[in-house]
Amino acid sequence: MQLKKLILSFLTLLFCLLSNDVISQKQINLDVDNDLYFDRDFYYSSGIFLTLMTPNATSDKTSLNKLKIGQLIYTPSMRYESDPNKYDYPYSGYLYLEYQKQKKITSFSSYTFGGQIGITGDASLARGMQNLYHDLVLNLPHLKWESQMPQELQLNFSTSYFKGFNIKDNISITSKLYSRLGTYQIMSGLEVGLFIGNLSWFGFSDNFIINGDSKFSFFIGTKQEYFLHDYKLEGSLFTNKAKLVMESINFRNVLLVGLKKNFKDLQVLTSYNSMSKDTNNQRTKRHPFLKISLTYNLK
Repeated sequence: MQLKKLILSFLTLLFCLLSNDVISQKQINLDVDNDLYFDRDFYYSSGIFLTLMTPNATSDKTSLNKLKIGQLIYTPSMRYESDPNKYDYPYSGYLYLEYQKQKKITSFSSYTFGGQIGITGDASLARGMQNLYHDLVLNLPHLKWESQMPQELQLNFSTSYFKGFNIKDNISITSKLYSRLGTYQIMSGLEVGLFIGNLSWFGFSDNFIINGDSKFSFFIGTKQEYFLHDYKLEGSLFTNKAKLVMESINFRNVLLVGLKKNFKDLQVLTSYNSMSKDTNNQRTKRHPFLKISLTYNLK
């Protein structure tokens, strides 16, 4: 009964927020992260994100409101192991709602700030989502999700600063400082890379269609991150409800290569991402996943 109330409350909040924003909505974005393309189905197993984006109601349109609902799924590599003490990663799901405002500073820079409310445990719907996918697509037995991270409400705040440096026509160096502070994660990171394409005050992965340019854009770069707290591994800062916790690696990195193209009102992005270990318990040194992102310009 408590789980149903939590889910109902979350969906009610989402409806209220969307009903005030969709009317003036300009673009919608769907991001799907998955590691199955590389014959994996563990660690960072899946991420699904739906974002509604609305330019601010000003004459110069120098800011953007973003409303996102997302789900993250993490699992161990020994998925059918009956003893959780032998897991190399905890089962963990996270369902959240996030609001962000991105504001233009110059033609090649911007800052973003926002807040996020979410839920872990059964209310994240991660176990049901993964088992449904295994039923319909992979024809695999259900996973029991033994000793998954407990059901707890999460609150996080985020901020970032993006800056691009134009070297010559359509060739730029980009940088992004970002941080998250809250019950789910406390971390900071720096993303740097080489960008080939039409540079703007949006980063490569911020999928807002800014013009009708149909040329390809290419990005290669890295994220260097430092974590002070990571709920999906360590559990709560304030309670000891988690049945299985692991020591988190503080310094982590991601290598990424991406390609983006516009098709009139549709923008398509795909990127290869290679993650370093989150915890030393993991059996593999790096974990790859593919991001596929679609952005549509609403009429």
